[in-house]
Amino acid sequence: MTNTRKVAVDATSTALPSLPFLVGTMLAAQSFGTMATMTLPAVAPKVAETYGISSSLIGYQISILAGAMLVSLTLGSQLAARWGACRVQQGALLLLVAGSFVAILPHAAFLFGSALALGLGYGLLTPSASHLLARFAPPKRRNLIFSLKQTGVPLGGIGAAAITPAIALIFGWQWALAGNAAVLCGLVLLLQRGRPQWDDDRDPAARIGINPFADLAEIWRHEALRLLSIAGGCFVIVQICLSTFTVVFFAEEVGFGLIEAGIVLTASQVGGVAGRVFWGWLADVTRSCFGVLTVLAAVMLAACLFSYFITPRWAILAGCALFFVIGSTASGWNGAFLAEVARLTPRAAISRMTGGSLAYVNVCKMVGPILFTNVYLASGSYALAFALLAVPAGIGLGCVVAAWRGELRAAVAAR
Repeated sequence: MTNTRKVAVDATSTALPSLPFLVGTMLAAQSFGTMATMTLPAVAPKVAETYGISSSLIGYQISILAGAMLVSLTLGSQLAARWGACRVQQGALLLLVAGSFVAILPHAAFLFGSALALGLGYGLLTPSASHLLARFAPPKRRNLIFSLKQTGVPLGGIGAAAITPAIALIFGWQWALAGNAAVLCGLVLLLQRGRPQWDDDRDPAARIGINPFADLAEIWRHEALRLLSIAGGCFVIVQICLSTFTVVFFAEEVGFGLIEAGIVLTASQVGGVAGRVFWGWLADVTRSCFGVLTVLAAVMLAACLFSYFITPRWAILAGCALFFVIGSTASGWNGAFLAEVARLTPRAAISRMTGGSLAYVNVCKMVGPILFTNVYLASGSYALAFALLAVPAGIGLGCVVAAWRGELRAAVAAR
């Protein structure tokens, strides 16, 4: 029955919602979903002031969030096959709404509890979106389209960095979470327009009780996917620490005000938007995703090292320029990464393999903020902690180079 329905829809493909509508709604879901997870880091000093806790503890909240993402990535990989990728998107957004409202409840414990719902919802967004984009995006534009959709991560970061500090100062940080939750509810309704066509491949009989480690094992057996996943895990450490600790660094160690520190975070997220489009476009033009990621990782490594020299004497323009560069690489790898995972994977397994690959990534996303927090607590220097992000950047560079060499060897052997 599923195949019959799919053939019928394919035969009337002109009735499908347009590709721009699909990309636009996936972009909006990624943007406002990211904003839900980044609002608390963007106003961490005000949240800490409300509850009388250290701002650096936001690293633990983000780590709990990443742990919940890991659960949804490993256990939820088959949900799209059962209920449809669009329905999974809707469920993910509603979980993000729930997490936002839990965070508003008046006790510090709810901040950490909210991370569970936020992480479960956020972890479901990308695999289901990848399933839809892989089905409907033209192959010759796949890297660019995946990268455009993934600009939602830094766009959400821009929203959190540029809007929430002002809302926190004027109305209170809780209102930023509530307003974003209202937008997410609107997106759930908007997605329903495309669901009859986008979810035509769902199979109500599909199993969802699978071995959660099967996809991880399959990724590990595939050399290119294994190295790519490890590299993504290294890069995400830089990305998540950049998003989580930039405001705290510039507000507490460099001496900027909350608004000025938010401007630096905004610059890093603008860099992420530009980087995702640029690196995705370059991967399409050069037809060498691994080559592009090699250059990206080298720039990331150098920029992280340079952050050690930030002092209170730095002008805001200099801080914005450096963090723009870091953001363009630390947040710029995702689109090309996801497109490459999709390219290396059979179409029917894209959602599962994307989830499996991102599970490896999110192990590092969970551990990274804790390590960063502990480096700061041991050294008392955010500048040193940021400079040490060059270590995972360097490891990621090595993995990408190894994967690139393997691909070149395979190409030569196939001739």
